Amino acid sequence: MKKILLLLISLILISCSDSDNSDEFTGLNFDQNAFEKNRQLWTDNEISNYTFSQEYFSSSVGPQPKLTSIVINRELDAIFVQSTNETNISLEELTYYETIDNVYDFINYIVNSCEEQINSNQSPMEGAKIEITYDDTFHYPTKIICSGYYSNVMLGGLNIQIIISDFEVNQ
Repeated sequence: MKKILLLLISLILISCSDSDNSDEFTGLNFDQNAFEKNRQLWTDNEISNYTFSQEYFSSSVGPQPKLTSIVINRELDAIFVQSTNETNISLEELTYYETIDNVYDFINYIVNSCEEQINSNQSPMEGAKIEITYDDTFHYPTKIICSGYYSNVMLGGLNIQIIISDFEVNQ
């Protein structure tokens, strides 16, 4: 009985020991294949007229109000603040994406930017994780989470979350 107890305690200690997970936070963690597949399926859908809402958060600017975009012929026709909490907000002060194509362009930009920073000797970024959830029907991104990992504590480093919702195809 004592041998079994010692064995169990040993297993618990080994499983709880501090392991080196440094590889988990180095390099770029991004599913390029899923990105390319969904972007192509989005393009193949040829949706020209639609509305969608977006919510943007980053560690550097904090949460922004929910915005709704109306897209006609693949170009922004109108955008408005949907949140009732903020009344004197200028759109020029906010980060937003005019179309779903612009959201895909942003993802491509952030992936390239992270790769450059990770590979640069001048940047403290050692790794980044970009997680994207896609809509199963229309293949637009519904949630984007971008996180940067740094060699030292970094205030205001890469920490972005974008939620795309309320998507509707218009005639």
